[in-house]
Amino acid sequence: MGMLRLWQAALALCLTMQLLPQAAHAADDVAAYKKAVEARFEAWLQGLWPEAEAAGVSRKTFDTQLKGMKLDWSLPQLVPPDPAGPDGPPLPAALKPKPRHQAEFDIPEKYFSSRSLNALANGGRSRYKQLAPTLSAIQKQYGVPASIIVAIWGRETGFGAAALPYDALTAIATQAFMGRRPEEFRPQLIGALKIIQSGHATRAEMKSSWAGAMGHTQFLPGDFENYAVDFDGDGRRDIWSSIPDALASAGNSLHSQGWDGNQPWAYEVDLPKGFDCTLQGPDLARPIHEWVKLGVARVRGRPFPEARLNDQAFLVLPAGMKGPAFLATNNFSVLKLYNNSDVYAIFVGHVADMIAYNAPVDFVGTWQPVEPFARDRIQRFQEVLVAQGHDVGKVDGLVGFKTRQTIGKEEKRFGLPLTCYPTHALVDRVLKEAKN
Repeated sequence: MGMLRLWQAALALCLTMQLLPQAAHAADDVAAYKKAVEARFEAWLQGLWPEAEAAGVSRKTFDTQLKGMKLDWSLPQLVPPDPAGPDGPPLPAALKPKPRHQAEFDIPEKYFSSRSLNALANGGRSRYKQLAPTLSAIQKQYGVPASIIVAIWGRETGFGAAALPYDALTAIATQAFMGRRPEEFRPQLIGALKIIQSGHATRAEMKSSWAGAMGHTQFLPGDFENYAVDFDGDGRRDIWSSIPDALASAGNSLHSQGWDGNQPWAYEVDLPKGFDCTLQGPDLARPIHEWVKLGVARVRGRPFPEARLNDQAFLVLPAGMKGPAFLATNNFSVLKLYNNSDVYAIFVGHVADMIAYNAPVDFVGTWQPVEPFARDRIQRFQEVLVAQGHDVGKVDGLVGFKTRQTIGKEEKRFGLPLTCYPTHALVDRVLKEAKN
């Protein structure tokens, strides 16, 4: 037995010795590639100067903050250049992005666990009491319910407890140079320089998420420029350490983008049997009294407010006919400007109701089982539908309201049960038809 172990150890050592040169060569390739990309990045940064100067950034601020900056290679969802430059080395295998498109798209029910809803609502009620005078003043000035602002705070950073470990300037510069949406982050980098130059925060204070969203309520520099306010009166718009500034800035953001203080964000509703779910979406808004004529009713037997019957509202079915239904007001659309997701807006609105009215955790409508899909398959499904002349919204493998509308139309065409949510029976049929 001793001889066998000795032989195994010798074999392992031999294999290791054979692999060491390969590993060293791979490491050299990565180092050479990164060096070439960093040189290109440095030149790219300097090329920003005319744009920064035109935006009011001083040469001193520009040079001080960008001199010696290096890319943050640890950030997720990067798209490194291949090759590193016109005559540079190719992208090493070790740095190639891992496929993202195989992930299952988010099933709506997963977003609404009772545990997370309760945790944020309980935390929100506690902050609501602690900050009552400040929140009352913010609500009075901006016309946005304090409960909505607190719910956003909770959702975005766990009331400031979430770790924001990244240097915002570096994260944003990296995203602008080799992120998935560089054109969106380029102006954000210049905006970040202006924040530092104006003295609202130091570089060290500007901590962010990996995507450059900053502070208690997760503002990008453009949001900061447009909506951040100095609510505590100290002369700085400080969304990082001043809770009054951060919460008031969120309130100003919603107010400035159209929040109507006379309307709720949405009403949960019951739909009559056999309802046509293709009637969902903001493009099919109509007065509430017309929805009532179609048999749409508030849950728990509550009437719609008489004064609101002429308000425009649209149907939101995040899981088609397999989940709760909502009649949404324009305030729902304003919440989506904060984060462009139906389930985000529903989550924030529901937590806000739980905080303000001690509302039940669960919706009246039930989440029924839905069929899982890989995101790339839904994206292929969307591409086929677009080729057939349908408007599915953004072709991204996610099931937004326009995709749900189109699913309903296709279900009607094939004589399938009307759900307005993807099923394998429908997707397979549409994809097979496209091949023929």
